[in-house]
Amino acid sequence: MKFFRITFLVLALFCMPLFSLVFTPIPLQGILKSIYAPALFGVYSKDFGRLYCQLYGVATPSKNFQSDICEINPKTLKAMRHFAMNYTQNKIFSEQIYFLSYQNGWCFLQNGGNLFNEQIIKDGYGVVQYFDLTQEEVITKLETLESVAKNKRKGLWKEWAKEMECIKSTLREIAKEKQK
Repeated sequence: MKFFRITFLVLALFCMPLFSLVFTPIPLQGILKSIYAPALFGVYSKDFGRLYCQLYGVATPSKNFQSDICEINPKTLKAMRHFAMNYTQNKIFSEQIYFLSYQNGWCFLQNGGNLFNEQIIKDGYGVVQYFDLTQEEVITKLETLESVAKNKRKGLWKEWAKEMECIKSTLREIAKEKQK
């Protein structure tokens, strides 16, 4: 009997990661509770409790941004973050129901037919983030939307194109280092 319990415990420990891959909360509904940053949200789901939602494939200006490649004036970075945050607060509303799905810890946030991951890039308030490339078709679409926003000088690309390129190139280098 003792052998059976130990064997069951060992099997349960090895199978738990497989269970989490197969039964991820995709899709689920949640009520948006907090906007921490332009691409980071707190959501409440009755089935899973409090969840955090960092948008898949999206990076926005961060107050902690640092780069060895290029430099952004802290005052400029603060202004960029302020504009991106205002954009998000005008597009995403607290206490509203949103649909969520997760991919390797990153989320997709949707309200009706509007996928916010795409919208924030399309409107020029974020750049493509390359830390998870498991959804190649999503990354390709985000790159296309970013290119259009950049060429049309939308959102932050209008006044801060050089700084947006700095953020993009820095994040790409960090992703390359992590993939090695």
